[in-house]
Amino acid sequence: METVLETQGLGKAWRTYPTGLARAAEVLSLGALRTHRPYWALRDVSLSLPRGAALGVVGANGAGKSTFLKLLAGATAPTEGRLRVAGRVAALLELGAGFHPELSGRENALTTGVLLGRSRREMRACMDELLEFAGVRHAADAPLRTWSSGMAMRLGFATALFVEPEVMILDEVLAVGDLDFQKKCVDAVAAFRRKGGSLVLVSHSLYDVRQICDEAVWLRDGAVASTGDPARVTGLYSAWYGECEDAQGDPRLDPGPERPRLRTVELEGVTPGDPVDTVETGQPLEVRVAWENPTGSPLQLGVTFTRQDRTLVCAAGTQAAGAVLEGRSGVATLRIPQVPLLAGRFTLVAHLLDEAGVHRHHERAAERELLVLQAGPELGLVQLPHAWSVEAAQEVTPAALPGTAPQELHR
Repeated sequence: METVLETQGLGKAWRTYPTGLARAAEVLSLGALRTHRPYWALRDVSLSLPRGAALGVVGANGAGKSTFLKLLAGATAPTEGRLRVAGRVAALLELGAGFHPELSGRENALTTGVLLGRSRREMRACMDELLEFAGVRHAADAPLRTWSSGMAMRLGFATALFVEPEVMILDEVLAVGDLDFQKKCVDAVAAFRRKGGSLVLVSHSLYDVRQICDEAVWLRDGAVASTGDPARVTGLYSAWYGECEDAQGDPRLDPGPERPRLRTVELEGVTPGDPVDTVETGQPLEVRVAWENPTGSPLQLGVTFTRQDRTLVCAAGTQAAGAVLEGRSGVATLRIPQVPLLAGRFTLVAHLLDEAGVHRHHERAAERELLVLQAGPELGLVQLPHAWSVEAAQEVTPAALPGTAPQELHR
């Protein structure tokens, strides 16, 4: 399969100076005096992206994600290693960046499209469709300074999309605008991939990475901590993130003492209190989730079961059961009398939500994947509770049927 993006030992070091005077001394000496120290934001990153595939990038703040995207987009040059990109790249690192407030929306879209590699004729040909997609045709000829920030962001996304690049780089931009436009963005990205386009997605939404991407990479302190299946990589990252919060080892991972969070996600099998990572179909399973909530506001909790192929098999939530998490801390237990899952390896992720079950405060994966074994020949994802009833039909001769006469059968 053709590779559209490839990196080998890619690294980027930024120069840091103790004082402004030290910086000036190095500049004036034309490099003869070295007063800076290198800060390696990214180092030894090697990966490849096939045509039509999607790569998800996850990591905590300061892990090197933005630096990685700037290298891919050509916004900065690497300090070491090699980078090869085949074809046109559209990078949505900051929607609306580069737009001029005094130019109209139409003029900004035209200029940006040309800068991204399309001709003026091509951009004019698709301009009406572009403006319609962004939902800003009514204000297309008004100066951008009169637009709302949401309108400008929608125009930025639509412009990058209509450039039709070979590689699209998205940095936390799938949640642009209202719900209707967000759905249009997701549908447009899916159509882009069906046409053979390749995608690099950076997102703090692990759900989006698991659902959209074919492969994921976890960056930690500027290096690759794990790469491979998105469910596995995001599960490892989520577990590590929770451990760092517990240990308070890195203040960048803790957004504040008042945020609701999940402490542990533990699995228990046949023997209560005995942690497990393997069960058989039909055996009992308990998922114990410890949480804390400094705000004391009511919360909801959900647990998802995702198979290795990124199929979301099933989920269970407190909201559907009419339960709610109250107080400042506690343990919620999901009891499954008979595991319905058939053979496979599953990632269990707990999601801590607000009272309405919409906003996700925190998510955390169980430390180990759950391996499900089965003894029977059933096929599929789950075992259906069922029973068979078979009745033999009574034999009926043609003479017994009303209005019919026996017929002779000829071979």
